[in-house]
Amino acid sequence: MEKGRWGKELNFTLTVLWLFSMALAGFFAPYFTDNIPLFKVKAVHVEGLRSIPLHIIIEEIRNLKNNWLFINKRILLENINKNTGNAVEDIEIDRVFASSGVELRINIKERTPFVSVIHGDRKVFFDEKGVVFNSPFINVAEPIVYTFDIDYIQRNFSKVRGLVVHLKEIKEVYITDISTIAYLKSGVRLILPPLTLLDESLLEKLKRVIGNYNIDMQVKELEINTDGLIIARGVKGGERD
Repeated sequence: MEKGRWGKELNFTLTVLWLFSMALAGFFAPYFTDNIPLFKVKAVHVEGLRSIPLHIIIEEIRNLKNNWLFINKRILLENINKNTGNAVEDIEIDRVFASSGVELRINIKERTPFVSVIHGDRKVFFDEKGVVFNSPFINVAEPIVYTFDIDYIQRNFSKVRGLVVHLKEIKEVYITDISTIAYLKSGVRLILPPLTLLDESLLEKLKRVIGNYNIDMQVKELEINTDGLIIARGVKGGERD
């Protein structure tokens, strides 16, 4: 009985000592890693920036205690995107170790606006994958889409993308729930069905018509319906279809 009780007390004592040592390690470890030169970032090299100011990246590294142990891809990317409106698609981090500290080489991949979308006073950008971002460091870029609802554009982004891809000269698009009005850089006005009804075959036909009529017949306006019927206005001799 005495032996068994002594064994239990020994196990309890060892457990307490282990928990105490772990607590000390947890308390002092941050202090040691913050002050040992080996863990300090002594230099930062940033590549790939196009619109985001360099100081945004440097500030986020400082917020992570300038300590390479705390600087990983996921955390740094999340923190940068909080201050740039989700303007960074990806980052790569390389570490070069030296006795005096660590050099970080960071490559930034910024999102590129595929379209600018405006609703009232609100402005956002969509990249080619349909990801929304609202970088304060980018000006409105063509093509510009004016809409009654940004969520509507997001839900139907594949249609917007098809429109832009087929009509590379597109400058502005006005989206309503009953029609789609687009303007080409040449000044031609396009009257199209609602965004949800635009399909590949209709856009492909419109692309061919623009290539023929706009150059040869000085078309000012083209209207196309869901059946593929196209009416050209402003041509010599009046309307044609």
